Amino acid sequence: MESKKRNLNLDLTKCIAVFTVLSVHFFYNNGFYSIPVSTPRMYLMTGMRTLFMVCVPLFLLVTGALMNKKALSARYYRGILHTLFIYLLSCIACMGFNYFYKGIPYTPSQAILSIFDFSAAQYSWYVEMYLGLFLMIPFLNLIYQNLTTKRQKQILVLIFLALTSLPTMVNYYKEIVPNWWQGIYPISYYFLGAYLSEYPVSMKKRFLALLLFIWIIFCTMFNIHFSYGEKFVWGIYNGWGGFQNVLSSALLFALIQKLNLSGLPSLIKNIIVRISVLSFGTYLVSYIFDQIFYQKLNRTVLFMEDRLLYYPLIVPAVFICSLLISQCFQFLYQIIFRKQQKMK
Repeated sequence: MESKKRNLNLDLTKCIAVFTVLSVHFFYNNGFYSIPVSTPRMYLMTGMRTLFMVCVPLFLLVTGALMNKKALSARYYRGILHTLFIYLLSCIACMGFNYFYKGIPYTPSQAILSIFDFSAAQYSWYVEMYLGLFLMIPFLNLIYQNLTTKRQKQILVLIFLALTSLPTMVNYYKEIVPNWWQGIYPISYYFLGAYLSEYPVSMKKRFLALLLFIWIIFCTMFNIHFSYGEKFVWGIYNGWGGFQNVLSSALLFALIQKLNLSGLPSLIKNIIVRISVLSFGTYLVSYIFDQIFYQKLNRTVLFMEDRLLYYPLIVPAVFICSLLISQCFQFLYQIIFRKQQKMK
């Protein structure tokens, strides 16, 4: 099956990334951000959210690991077709859900425009970001691959981290270092993923796991401190490009790459590969099931902190339902484009 000739560790990383992004959405949809951080259960939820924020960085690190040798060619750019096809189907599914389930009307022009402005599928900000990154990748690779030594590549990564993440560490109270370049954090993660795949971390798994655990505890305490007695503060330090998520995602990525997965049963390997392949569509259509499940949860469980007890039910339910829809999209893609290839 598809597990042959694949890096199963990277596939597992994508599986973890898509599940953690749905876990971040658990807090986005259950009222977490409307309650002061002042109770033990809110402290626990702050810690969970801190851990789950590795989701987007992990996707970007995997992109760097997988695509850092891609060269400029027409064949490379044709590779975006699958992404665009899944995005289009996700837009149609989300708009259909909004129309029939939520009663939101669309005129033909509104529907078309919402696809192009990335509002038709409500979680498609990532698509807008990824399309730009995809266009730049062959040129980013010219930079990375033409550096001849490990030291040069380290300097490249450190420069981009200094531009995008260092300001999130030192600029909270007052601007000390320039922060204009913070928005290009996807490129920082891309180069970091390329570097970590070429030069794996030499630390032992146990030490990496311990470092990750200590770091998450530290970041949780940091977040509780700045949000204590108030609604959770989503600051520059714990955003997607913030220093907290840079280190936690890098540690987790390095740890996953060290796992020996060769002894897993074939069934488990194939499941990991399948979820990896379907992760993009799963993420996009999860909006539909977020709306269904969290609407019922929030109506049924009025006290927000009690909704935490439903995390083991809600997130897996959203994940499985979204995965099934994504599989349907993948079937359509294979049917349509295999037919076109045969006709050629």
